Amino acid sequence: MSDNTDLESRVVEAIRYYREALARLETLEREEACTHRALTSTLVDLSRAMRDEASPHLKDSLLQISSAAISQVDKTSAAMVEATAKLESARLTLAALEGQLGYIPRVPSGSYHE
Repeated sequence: MSDNTDLESRVVEAIRYYREALARLETLEREEACTHRALTSTLVDLSRAMRDEASPHLKDSLLQISSAAISQVDKTSAAMVEATAKLESARLTLAALEGQLGYIPRVPSGSYHE
């Protein structure tokens, strides 16, 4: 029975880790979507500024904003790759532990820490 209790504790911890990894990835996905929208909007503004022969200062400003947005998209994408790997690792760990235990114990939704 003690082995099952220990295994259950490990499964519960794996579930919590999985939930945290999933929440992190979801946050990054929202961040990436927001950054993409900002980048798209800025590129439209930049295109309009080029076409309308806007001031060099405005064009330079829009180029800097676009560059910063692209950099942020790159950083977020890299963080998403890492978060996806952590999520996959958590999934595999949880699946292996569930296979050993034979079931997944109930874990309250909002309970990430005991």
